[in-house]
Amino acid sequence: MALSKALVSLVLMLVAAALLSSVAYGVIGWKQVTGGIRGLGEFILYHTYNIYDKTWWAGSPEAVTSIIWDYRGIDTVFETIVLYAAITGCLVLWSGLGEYWRKKGGRLTLVVRTATKILFAIILITSFNIALHGYITPGGGFAGGATFAVAPLLLLAAYGIDYLRRRGYRISRSKLIRSAALLLLAIIVFIPFWMNGYLLENQAKPHACFPGYPVYLGPLYIGGSLIYLNVFEFLVVAMEFVIVFIVFTIIWVGEKK
Repeated sequence: MALSKALVSLVLMLVAAALLSSVAYGVIGWKQVTGGIRGLGEFILYHTYNIYDKTWWAGSPEAVTSIIWDYRGIDTVFETIVLYAAITGCLVLWSGLGEYWRKKGGRLTLVVRTATKILFAIILITSFNIALHGYITPGGGFAGGATFAVAPLLLLAAYGIDYLRRRGYRISRSKLIRSAALLLLAIIVFIPFWMNGYLLENQAKPHACFPGYPVYLGPLYIGGSLIYLNVFEFLVVAMEFVIVFIVFTIIWVGEKK
């Protein structure tokens, strides 16, 4: 517990220090572009709110919102649907479960428990696939983490909170994983800045000394820093959902008794 709290404090201090130094050096503020603009960026800037050529325009001067909800809107909708489906599934699982638990001793039938084990494995594989392939297909760390969170929720519904306790699970472990993943994510984000590059710089950019993250890991294409960011975000989101579900379950079970 003490280690987890110390790690959380360290992460928060590093993030605060990094943001302050970034503002001081003008990394996240406005900066005049002295080099050429890449094709995709030029396309978005030219078309986002071009009232004279509306062929590809988004009708909004806010380029970031236009990118998220227009030019790459399918990805955003996909993540929203994944989160909605995950929360809906959680609500369905817990609907009326308290009365059943009181009658059956805190867990569901053998058939349900067996099916849960199978679904648990399928959900884990699916969530890993969504997270690890997020740099080449829609999805990524957030969608994968939200999907993963359904797996332990199934265990809670089928076996009860005592099952995880008997298996040696502690909330402090999820907190530790979450904090460590966030720290690693921050390191990936700031490494380019420490090497005279830009925050969140993946590949080499004009007027930046950072050479870029390796695009290939041996024979595997990994998209530079993208796969690392997806994996660490996956761990952060997954552990956060798991912690919330377990805490709510403990409170909910206590109220039902």
